[in-house]
Amino acid sequence: MSFRALASVSRPFLLNSFKSTLKPQQPKIISNMLYRNYSSAVAPAGLGQPDMTKGPLYRYDTALPKLPVPTLEETCARYLKSVRPLLNDKEFAETTAAVAEFQKPGGVGEELQKRLLAKANDPKTVNWLEDWWNDLAYFGYRDPVVVYVSYFYAYKDDPLRKKPTQRAAAIIQAAMDFRRQVVDESLPPEMVKKSPLDSSTYKYMFNACRYPAKPSDFELAFDPSKNNHVAVVRNNQFFVFDLVKDGKVLSTADIEAQLDAIVKLAGNRKDSAIGVLTSDNRDIWTE
Repeated sequence: MSFRALASVSRPFLLNSFKSTLKPQQPKIISNMLYRNYSSAVAPAGLGQPDMTKGPLYRYDTALPKLPVPTLEETCARYLKSVRPLLNDKEFAETTAAVAEFQKPGGVGEELQKRLLAKANDPKTVNWLEDWWNDLAYFGYRDPVVVYVSYFYAYKDDPLRKKPTQRAAAIIQAAMDFRRQVVDESLPPEMVKKSPLDSSTYKYMFNACRYPAKPSDFELAFDPSKNNHVAVVRNNQFFVFDLVKDGKVLSTADIEAQLDAIVKLAGNRKDSAIGVLTSDNRDIWTE
């Protein structure tokens, strides 16, 4: 687990029209114990030296061991094990014979193994599986993202915040604080026992989009210092407002005021539900 991981909208209102008493956001201090764990120059066993010029989040990324390449024999054995429940005895015997032919010295399997090792040993390659995995499992996968790819989550009831916009404002404020920790790299990396996991995917958690395209989708990430807005959907209408004013993050009360204004602007009118297209087959959404 320690190997490197595999609508046009308008800006409506309010920001220039209401007065707010905002205080500069103070960075949260990581506890002394966590700080010692993630700032130490001594790498955990099996890892290279951390890059101390980076924050805790990305400090160990270049120190993690590369994903190993299984031997040709290991790969073939795993393949046979994986297909056995899907085949009857006759089909499995035929598959076993085909795999044996594939493994013969000087054969196709040996040549492909050499190419794979060359790719893995290339100094420019961080993870030999990454590009293939991202394309085959994600970007090139054409079934709807929802529910076949995307994770989902649900919120527990909040007894202190019964008003929807009040609760949404609190969630947005918390997300902004989490984003700050990702951007300034102060967030500690996820750990498996004493070993950190690769954190490179955090760069795509905020200010990034997956764009539909044929034959594979692609991703783009944007400068978080220049993109501090949030998009809100109300009755199938899309609104955008900035979460930073004069270099300061809006307070929860100010965010709630923005959301209340959106609810009022949206009224009871419902536009066409174009957002549903994003949950369609990726080729259909591309077109």
